[in-house]
Amino acid sequence: MKQPSGWIELPPMTPGIKPNRLLVFLPGESSAELFTPVALAWQLKFPSAVCIIFQPPHKASFWWEKHSSRRDAAPACAKVVARQIRGQQQELGLIASQTTVIGFAQGATIALELARSATAAALSDERPSARQAGHTEQAVHKHPAAIPEAQLCGIVVAYAAQLARPLLADERVPCSVHLIHGDLDHRVPAIYGHQAYKSLKAAGADVTWDLIADTAHTIGQDAIIVGTMRAMQRIFRGRSKGRAPTLH
Repeated sequence: MKQPSGWIELPPMTPGIKPNRLLVFLPGESSAELFTPVALAWQLKFPSAVCIIFQPPHKASFWWEKHSSRRDAAPACAKVVARQIRGQQQELGLIASQTTVIGFAQGATIALELARSATAAALSDERPSARQAGHTEQAVHKHPAAIPEAQLCGIVVAYAAQLARPLLADERVPCSVHLIHGDLDHRVPAIYGHQAYKSLKAAGADVTWDLIADTAHTIGQDAIIVGTMRAMQRIFRGRSKGRAPTLH
């Protein structure tokens, strides 16, 4: 599976501070450059975060070629992306609980793979560096509920997502997942997002599903507002677990 062909990095909007969060963006059918306005809109809500926008490796900004099986391609892409994210975490001195992954379309399907513990345990063949392990120990000392380092991220926000493969009967999804879909999306119909929501909820995941009214296959202002709200609610523990789908 090809690696992302590059990325765009946006430094924190707040000058002169050490980044306290990593926002990773996985576009779908869009270049990293064209996806930058979405990342900037997110960063307005998280001004001390570093944003990394990955460039999908194939023509027309696809993560895998059209003839490829989603069931096989998405997990393979997730492994490649995970190695890139691990590298960024080590460079920035950040850990899983400080990392949020935001995906759209194919990128959202990869984001769901990153959220799944069955994949997360095998996402990297390398042990965490001494530097990263030290940051993890500090985080666990300060926050006893800090995420184990085998996990890649704490929050996944998936726009226009669908699961690449069914969840296993004993599978655990350890991070918070927020599914957001346009009700007029004909490229990836909302039924796929709802099916993902039901599957994740049945697996005991901390998951929400929001349906954005009068929205097609795109990320508009309403979707950004809902996505950032869900992420902030999770960060500040201000919401109840597994809330029912909401139409906005």
